Amino acid sequence: VLTVFANPYSLIDFESAAQVNTLIAAYQNSDYAQHAAAELIFGGIGANGKLPVSVSETFPAGTGLHVDPMNRFKYTWPEAVGMDASELYQIDSIAMKGVKEEAYPGCQVLVAKNGNVIYNKSFGYHTYEKIKPVQNSDIYDLASITKIGATLLSVMRLQDEGKFYLDSTLGDYLPHLIPDTSIYHPLILREILAHQAGLQAWVPFYVKTIRDGKLDTVIYRADSSTYYPLRVANNIYINKDYPDIIMQRILRGPLKEKEYRYSDLGYYFLKHIVETQSGEEIEDYVAKIYASLGMTTAGYLPRKRFSLERIPPTEYDEVFRKQVIHGDVHDPGAAMLGGVGGHAGLFSNANDLAKLMQMYLNEGNYGGTQYIKDTTVREYTKCQYCVDENRRGAGFDKPVRDGDGGPTCSCVSYLSFGHSGFTGTIAWADPEEDVVYIFLSNRIYPDAENKKLLHLNIRTDIQEVIYNAIAHSKK
Repeated sequence: VLTVFANPYSLIDFESAAQVNTLIAAYQNSDYAQHAAAELIFGGIGANGKLPVSVSETFPAGTGLHVDPMNRFKYTWPEAVGMDASELYQIDSIAMKGVKEEAYPGCQVLVAKNGNVIYNKSFGYHTYEKIKPVQNSDIYDLASITKIGATLLSVMRLQDEGKFYLDSTLGDYLPHLIPDTSIYHPLILREILAHQAGLQAWVPFYVKTIRDGKLDTVIYRADSSTYYPLRVANNIYINKDYPDIIMQRILRGPLKEKEYRYSDLGYYFLKHIVETQSGEEIEDYVAKIYASLGMTTAGYLPRKRFSLERIPPTEYDEVFRKQVIHGDVHDPGAAMLGGVGGHAGLFSNANDLAKLMQMYLNEGNYGGTQYIKDTTVREYTKCQYCVDENRRGAGFDKPVRDGDGGPTCSCVSYLSFGHSGFTGTIAWADPEEDVVYIFLSNRIYPDAENKKLLHLNIRTDIQEVIYNAIAHSKK
């Protein structure tokens, strides 16, 4: 594709352009023209213009193709979807309030309505030292959004291929790992995904790898090697066999009553299932999907692909790694797996994460490609055990049904779904209003005990502004 950002008469200097597949006459070299050309190339908008003048025999008047948009994001103004920009600008003051109150050093906020990105801004800095301002292109640790951003994406695709069934058991897919006699063998995957299986909430695996306040040198090394290939953090590499030890520790643990209890542990098993059923490492499996979706920043192990200048740091880990975690996954369990977990490890900017949420909102379709069957998306996004006072879908979080508390404001519909993350993140989609909302931050820098983001209701207050603006647009 050749794009000419100049007067159409300049095409006479591009006679050889007849040999390229597609030529875009953008008429001028302005920010607007550059953005529009990029959106056209990537399918966000269509085109039906014709040359108003004859430039040459190659480019006579009336030359032009009709191109339909490809159901990808279009970047536009709130007014294009009937909303008032001045109302959405209230988000600015809420986001900056969080910065000033030190709920987080900085953040990204994105709002998409009807497949149009109408708000995409960054606020604050990477750290409280205020050296590097947050840019829209910066990449955040998504924490538990990994559950829906990587693991759930994988199992839904595998279900469409007949390789995964919600009502199968752990033992059905992991007989090499879980013996028939194990209490974990009959656990149903639907229950695991909905946090209804009786799993413990969390296990601090790193605790047993510390001796007298220092990392056990049998388990860790300062340099990477054949036997210590898995990076945990700077100058910390873990033994290649330790992920297997973690799995055995989970299997030796007790199960509790089958009631709603949020747990990361099921996603350790789900990662194994994805890799067993797909024949690929989970990071490679999802990377292909992200590439097709145009999610250029999304993925595991961001240090391998991006400069640390683009990645805000998370916690200063005083107990386990004893350093500022920067470019490595914050979650200790995922770190001990080499940075790739089913429950944590994914990084992205707001724009790319929004593409994934829009695909879910479109019932599996984005850019004209059906990534997941619509029936599969509907099955996973619906509440699974509502009668048991469990709001969760199969992997997806759902709004609290009485409207009090939970991850969202009370204004979202019960059809909505998404997930939040410990690092100070949320991704939410609402089919009833055709809205995607993304908030990314590093609220745990430098201390994970900072709860101001929650206490100030920053994420839910921003969401309320969005829904108030939608409501006003209908009057």
